Amino acid sequence: MQRSKRAAPVWTLGTLIFSAMFVVGACGTASSPPASTGTGGAGASTAAGASTAAGASTGTAAGTKHVGIVNKDMTDDEIKAAIAKEGGLTVGNWTYTATDELVNQFQKYVKATYGADIKLTYVGSQSPSEYLTKLAAAKSSGSETPFDVIAVEENYWQDAMDQDLVDSFLPSDLVPNEKLLLDGFKHSPTALAFQAASFIALVYNKTKQPWIKSFMDLADPRLKGKVTVPPPGDISSGGLLLALSKELGKDYKDPEQMKQVVDWLIANIGPNLVNGDKYSSTESELQQLMDSGTADAEVFWNGQTRLEYFSGNKDVAQVVPAALFPINGYVWIPKKAPHPVLAQVFINWRLAPEVQFPNDWPIEHGPWTQFSEGFLGDSYVSHIPDWFKDDYYKNYLTIDQIKSSLQTIDWKAFNASSKVFQDYFAKKLGQ
Repeated sequence: MQRSKRAAPVWTLGTLIFSAMFVVGACGTASSPPASTGTGGAGASTAAGASTAAGASTGTAAGTKHVGIVNKDMTDDEIKAAIAKEGGLTVGNWTYTATDELVNQFQKYVKATYGADIKLTYVGSQSPSEYLTKLAAAKSSGSETPFDVIAVEENYWQDAMDQDLVDSFLPSDLVPNEKLLLDGFKHSPTALAFQAASFIALVYNKTKQPWIKSFMDLADPRLKGKVTVPPPGDISSGGLLLALSKELGKDYKDPEQMKQVVDWLIANIGPNLVNGDKYSSTESELQQLMDSGTADAEVFWNGQTRLEYFSGNKDVAQVVPAALFPINGYVWIPKKAPHPVLAQVFINWRLAPEVQFPNDWPIEHGPWTQFSEGFLGDSYVSHIPDWFKDDYYKNYLTIDQIKSSLQTIDWKAFNASSKVFQDYFAKKLGQ
C-alpha cells in the first residue's frame, strides 16, 4: 500500500519490532446484513450523541432497517431497490497492490447480498489532502460531492470535520459491524477506524546497522548517505516529527517547539540522506533503495517492514517511536454523497472480519498485509490465517497490547500546529 505523504521504551518482538499501542474500550456483536461476520464481547460506543450501537436503533418499524444519513426505516426490498438505483459509488483511499481484487470482492459481495450489479470506482492517492480540496470546492459551489466514502488517515477526518465536510451516518442498521470495534476506534456518529495499528516507523537493515535503536540514531555518521525520510507537507513526515519531538522532549502542540525539531532534523539527519537530499515517501522507491543496499534506514509506515519481509528481505527490522502514536485510517461519508446507501454498505463490508483478514482472496501474503492492519476488536482475533499463525505476533500487536497502552493524538491541535511547522519545513528546504 502506498500510504499518503500518509508509551514505553522500544521493545523487540521477534523478527519485526513493535510496541504496545493504546487503550480502547470493549466491543460488541454484529453481522453484515445478511451474512454473518462473527461475534465479540459486550459494549458499544455512545459518543458524540449516538444513542445506541448500530443495529440497535430505537423506534424502527417492524420488518425494516433504520438507514442512517437518509434517515429512513427501509424494508429489505426497499434497500435492494435503492442499491440498484444508485448503481455504484466512488471511494477515495490510498493505492493498494491488490486494488483490483478489492473492487472485485466488493462488487461480488453486493451482487450476492443485494442482487445488484454495481460499479465500485476506487480512487487511490498518496496525497489525501486532494480529496479534502475537492470536497471543499464542491461545498463552495453547492454541487454534489465527487466521493461517497473517504478512507484515509485520522488527521484528515479531523480536518474535514473542521471544514464541515463530514456527514453523520451512525447509528445505522446497514453498519452493524460498528459494534465489533473497540470504543477507541469510533468517532460516532461520523467515522470508524478500519486500521488498528498503523504508525510511522524506522525501518532498517539489522545486519548492516544492528546498533540502531531510536529515530535520533539517524543522525549518526555511520549512516552517511544511507538514510531516507519523508518530505514535508504530509502525515508521514508529521509522524516522523512526532517521533522526534518525543525523543527531543518537545511539545507537538507548540509550532515553535516543532520548528526546533525541524531544524534538528535538517541539521543532523540531512547530511546522512541518500544523495544528500533524499526525502521520499514513495513506497516502490523506498523498497528499491533498501533492497539494492543504497539505503540502510528509512522512515515510513510500519507496513513497509512487512512488505520487505514477505518479499524475501530477511535483514529488515523496525524501531517504533518512544511513544507510539497511532495514525490509523478512518472511513467516513462526505456531506451530499450521491450514493449514501451503498456508502454505508461499503463501510460495513470494509469492517467485516473476513475483509479485515482477506484469507480467501486470491492474493499473495504481502498484499494481504496491506489490507490487514491489526485487530479492531476481539471478534477479529480468531481470523488469523493458518499460514500466519506462527509468525503473526512477530509482525502485529496482540489484542491485549492494543488495549493496554494509550498514546493519543490531539488531532485538532496537531493539525493547527502542523500547518505552521510543515510550511516552515518546506521553506527551509527551499520549496
